[in-house]
Amino acid sequence: MTMEAYEGDFVRPLGFVTLYFSYAESQLDEVLKTLIQVSASTASRPQSFGIKVGEAVQLVEMIGRDKLPGLASVLEDARPLIDARNELVHGQLFNGGRLVSRTGTRQVTSQEIQSLAESIFSWKERLWERHSRELLPVALQLAVKER
Repeated sequence: MTMEAYEGDFVRPLGFVTLYFSYAESQLDEVLKTLIQVSASTASRPQSFGIKVGEAVQLVEMIGRDKLPGLASVLEDARPLIDARNELVHGQLFNGGRLVSRTGTRQVTSQEIQSLAESIFSWKERLWERHSRELLPVALQLAVKER
């Protein structure tokens, strides 16, 4: 069986969606680890990405949204990315761009999938930035106060 060029157009961007989502989850794990330390929470590490985001949102609320407004905003932006990724990864994508998922059947383009991959990567970068510039300084302030 030979792979037609059209099929290949979906494989590469879908691979980037999966790869970048993995990077984003790794960054989210780092954020959660810091949030748990800062909040002195005994929360366990949830397994799914969506549950991890929900846990992170709860911990931000516990610490104080006013202390971490950028992080709160980035976390809120995760849901549409999670939903779009899950639709692609857990749905059935056929040659020609027909996507069958639990929400129905629709057409997708390789450009749409590539755009999703880029959005996921951008979200991961924004999360890293908020972790570095907002959350870590709050963690440092609390560590200094405890001394």
